[in-house]
Amino acid sequence: MRLRVLDLARRRPLTLAAAVTVLWHLVLFAVEDLLPPLQPGWFPALGAAVVNVVLAALTLALIGWLGWWRETGLVWRWPDRSWWLLLPLLAEGLLHLVDGLTGSATVLASAAVTMLAVGLAEESLSRGLVQRLLSPLGLARTAVLVGVLFGLGHAMSGLWFGRPVDEIAFQVVNTAAFGFCLAALRWHVRTIWPLVGLHALVDFTSINSPGALPDVVQVSIIVLLIAYGWWLLRLLDRRPERARSPVSTG
Repeated sequence: MRLRVLDLARRRPLTLAAAVTVLWHLVLFAVEDLLPPLQPGWFPALGAAVVNVVLAALTLALIGWLGWWRETGLVWRWPDRSWWLLLPLLAEGLLHLVDGLTGSATVLASAAVTMLAVGLAEESLSRGLVQRLLSPLGLARTAVLVGVLFGLGHAMSGLWFGRPVDEIAFQVVNTAAFGFCLAALRWHVRTIWPLVGLHALVDFTSINSPGALPDVVQVSIIVLLIAYGWWLLRLLDRRPERARSPVSTG
């Protein structure tokens, strides 16, 4: 079975990456529906945390079964100069703190743990497994497709949870740009772990901010994410490692 999957990954990387993305979200919806409401006073977001821990565990188990632990960026790498490239996304996360945070200490602590679980679940899938599946297509094309699939995955979630169409449309564009930029960063830092932290930070500060950023700021962030991702890909052309296969950059 494993050899068949690996063969399919070689022959149809985009098809398998799209299928994995869809299946992952279907499992997410199933786990969400099967779990009873979990909102204890000491951990109001317990249900969401459990769902994402389950999804992260399943994703990591699949990666281990495929033997792609290193190729998916799950091996820890100590910080080096490439980590300076993470600063613009760190700034995005901190930008949402301009108006502070809303909620009690318990609510915020619960949200922080939950967002770490979300970051691990989504990064192990998108910048881990999906990016590895698409890597034979080349660095730039892979980053673009990772962003597109990341955005479409959020479209599925938006439709499932009954969000307004205009909200879904904006979220798709926003998450696609965010996912593209993270994918480009992933080629540089060669590990998903700092991306897990950044992802969690951006989600935590944006969700717990007392109000959304002005529309012009949100649109500007999307444009800057795309521009920065494009620049990061261009920067790869000047790296000696660029000559190596992207599959080996984990």
